[in-house]
Amino acid sequence: MLSTLYRHRQLITALTARDLKARYRGSILGFFWSLANPLLLLAIYTLVFTRFFPQRVVPAYPLFLFAGILPWTFFSAAVLESTNAISGNAGLIKKVMFPAEALPLVVVLSHLVHFALAIPILLAAIVIFTLAGMTTVTPTILLLPVLMLLQTLFVAGIALIVSSASVLFRDLRDIITNLMQLGFFVTPIIYLIDNIPSRLLRALLRINPMTAFVVSYQDVLFFGHLPGIADSVLMVFYAGASVWLGFNVFDRLRDTLAEAI
Repeated sequence: MLSTLYRHRQLITALTARDLKARYRGSILGFFWSLANPLLLLAIYTLVFTRFFPQRVVPAYPLFLFAGILPWTFFSAAVLESTNAISGNAGLIKKVMFPAEALPLVVVLSHLVHFALAIPILLAAIVIFTLAGMTTVTPTILLLPVLMLLQTLFVAGIALIVSSASVLFRDLRDIITNLMQLGFFVTPIIYLIDNIPSRLLRALLRINPMTAFVVSYQDVLFFGHLPGIADSVLMVFYAGASVWLGFNVFDRLRDTLAEAI
């Protein structure tokens, strides 16, 4: 399957570009929204959590929050949209030579572009908070591409499973929507996992695969140190296992997709 995707890499690139253009077609600002949305989000967080509801969880709490929300948004948006990746392209799926697995991957790559376009806003915020004496810029930021690669592999595997399974189970999108709402709160985005007094609860939160990714982003971008060994091992494991399982599940369900649509 990987060799098939490599042969169709130009098609995947073209479909990703088409998806990005279609997303902003008719809008006045176009791709500028990819920068405006995270910039506005960061401004709101800064205003709310420094003026109206000051937080003492960590210094520069809006930056801490932003460092966790960006990777979570990439994950949740890509997985949720992948539920319609196959059923929404029935005409392409029924073509004999079309690689169906390309469709969920196009969704993931499209959201990866949005994530990447938000990174300059995050880096600029780090510099501003550093100048304000609330945090520091460290070389660990250079590990950001590695984290993004591992998370992209993890999200791609989940998207392959979800996109193929949702063709057979139409209510899967509603289930995932509710799971994402729960997942946001069981992922240490708005709180520090080390601040949870219960060791059992901390262990349960660690079962959530996104915990390792979000904590590692916070370590690299906010706290300025390397991810923990356990989190690093878990990210590599989750990425590899997700891709392996995603391709295998999709391959098993491939023959039923065209009939089920």
